[in-house]
Amino acid sequence: MRIGFTTLLIALSLLLGCDNRTTIAPPKFRVAMILPGNENDKGWNQMAREGLDQIRDQLGAQTKIVTNVKASEFASQLNYFAGEGFDVVICHGFEFRTDAAAAAKKFPKTQFVVGGCPEDVPGVIAVDFSVRDASYLTGVVAANASKTRTIAFVGAMPIPSLQACYDGMKEGAASVKTELPVKVLPALWTDSWDSAAKAKEKAETAIGAGADVVFQNVDAAAQGVFEAAVEANKNRPTFAFGCNRNQNDNAPAVILGSVVLDVPRTYREIAHDAQGKAPRGQTLTLGLAGGYVDLVLNEKHPAITASIRQQVDSARKQLLTKKP
Repeated sequence: MRIGFTTLLIALSLLLGCDNRTTIAPPKFRVAMILPGNENDKGWNQMAREGLDQIRDQLGAQTKIVTNVKASEFASQLNYFAGEGFDVVICHGFEFRTDAAAAAKKFPKTQFVVGGCPEDVPGVIAVDFSVRDASYLTGVVAANASKTRTIAFVGAMPIPSLQACYDGMKEGAASVKTELPVKVLPALWTDSWDSAAKAKEKAETAIGAGADVVFQNVDAAAQGVFEAAVEANKNRPTFAFGCNRNQNDNAPAVILGSVVLDVPRTYREIAHDAQGKAPRGQTLTLGLAGGYVDLVLNEKHPAITASIRQQVDSARKQLLTKKP
């Protein structure tokens, strides 16, 4: 009986050992995000955080986010997450490109992503949200809506993506043939992504120079531009455009539309494609095609006439069919 009982115990131990080996869970897919600003800024950074939320909720990934990261801390944050074995590290902003390239060379098993970057970055997925075409559409609207025949652009910094906003608006305005041509003021830069006071001051400068339509891309500081437009609108019709998020409801009396970037979808798709694959370097240019960037009109605003809608639709179709 002893021999039989011992044999039974050995058999049970082997069986349990097999069960333990088969229940080991696969490594968790992990994605980190580094933001240069506030994750609740109702603009550029919040859209990125919403993308990370989708990665967690829809892909089942383990996620980690750090916010308000200064330029002097970029390299250390990148090295930390890669060193901890995160599969994907998303750096949300053009300013990360140099440190991300260095990290990709040091940690070849981690997929690094730099959002808002129109330049090739070795070993990194660079995402260029092509805003020029959607900004072109704002120019079409502005040229039709302006009574003073003067329009303006207020941006945070003269980086490629914001320069593209200005250039696109200027080109779109020039495409509208009217008896009196539209004057586009030189771009005004605030050197800040979060100072509403500076944004308001620059918008007031543009309005004082005769502009009655102001397109902005100053992220969290956008409310300053809207406030300037609302105050000026008490004396003469004055309009503004939102950017990055749909900001049409922020100041619906003056906002004619918003250039909207689908950042959450973009990052979710990149993370999905990165699962189980070797890191790669690639530049993705996303714009009107596929609906990654587009102008969303404020349909409730009385200045958005049927004629303007028709012109915007026509211009969009032309932009979508043009050769690269």
